[in-house]
Amino acid sequence: MKTDLFEAFRGGPVSGRLRRARLLATCLAMALVVPHIAAAGDYRLGSQDKLTIRVAEWQTVEGTFRDWSAVNGEYTVGPSGTLSVPFAGELPASGKTTSEIATAIGEALQKKLALSDRPEASVEMAQFRPFYISGEVQNPGQFPYVPDLTVLKAISVAGGIRRNADYGPQLGKDLVTAKGNFDVSDDQRIRLIVRRARIDADMAGKASFDVPKEVEGDPRLPAIVADEMTILTADQKALKLKLE
Repeated sequence: MKTDLFEAFRGGPVSGRLRRARLLATCLAMALVVPHIAAAGDYRLGSQDKLTIRVAEWQTVEGTFRDWSAVNGEYTVGPSGTLSVPFAGELPASGKTTSEIATAIGEALQKKLALSDRPEASVEMAQFRPFYISGEVQNPGQFPYVPDLTVLKAISVAGGIRRNADYGPQLGKDLVTAKGNFDVSDDQRIRLIVRRARIDADMAGKASFDVPKEVEGDPRLPAIVADEMTILTADQKALKLKLE
């Protein structure tokens, strides 16, 4: 999931990156509040999950199976993450798999009722707990979870990316701000690269310096190089006067 998600947001023009940044925020929020987005075999139970439980006991003496009809039925994991099963009591369920719950039920029944043979419990998902999505989607809200759900699939279930009339003007403002910040940062980057070349030349006693290859061809170079050459010449003249 991580690869598909983050690769989808790499690259593109600034306007596209701004748009995708809002979607990325939605996706990250979902990843935090929907911890059960995973393969069905790794599904971990949580509050509101509904389970179908059936219990049978092999009676060694009689050589027959006894069906525990008083226990069989549908159960819901409570807000505290526990499962209340007759005779077994309150069992921790949050974060466990159905097979782990089945084992816990059998062991609890055997212990509390002092049975010679451990009852066999079968636990199946009756209904998955819902997931919630908000942010830049058409229909934010609660939706039923399905196995193999991914963040991108969840966004599709919620109607896809939201498109509204108010987004255009805000996007334009965001674009202008982002473009201005980028230009300032990029100008500082080039100046620092050229300044480093000037300082290296000054320390080596050179009267000039070569333009670093990583910024060759930039239209801002002539003015930046001229400024740094002026500083280099002034520094060397000042040093010469001190030595005389």
